[in-house]
Amino acid sequence: MKAVWAVGIGLLVAAPIMALPTHWSAKQDSAFTRYTVGEHGGRGSHVIIACPTGGGAEVEVAIDGLRAPADSEIGFRAAGRTIVLKSNDDGLMRAASRHNARAFETLWQAIRSGDRLEISFTNGVAATLPLSGSMRALPLAACPTGYRA
Repeated sequence: MKAVWAVGIGLLVAAPIMALPTHWSAKQDSAFTRYTVGEHGGRGSHVIIACPTGGGAEVEVAIDGLRAPADSEIGFRAAGRTIVLKSNDDGLMRAASRHNARAFETLWQAIRSGDRLEISFTNGVAATLPLSGSMRALPLAACPTGYRA
């Protein structure tokens, strides 16, 4: 009987995890291509990479429904690489700065070649998202960063 309860509880705990969108997807409209993984809204964790038609990529991250802290360093780890992007005052990571442009291109390639993406905020909040389908969703070349030297 204990085994049945343990399996039942295991399924209840696993259900929200299994409901998490586990594959990267790409959606295009007239102004942007958005590459996404994870659960949007509520207490979900997700990554959105927005690539405007004219350049100037942005990364949005939420962990348990909380957006990245403003003016902070956001850590990413994938494919054996550690990458740090700096967020702006709104918590978005814009790739148009020298530091973020280089880091963004490295992150793009790490997402394409890894099997999971670990994300951490400076306040200790962290999450791991799958990278299933990332090679299919993200083209080989990263979208333009908008950085001008």
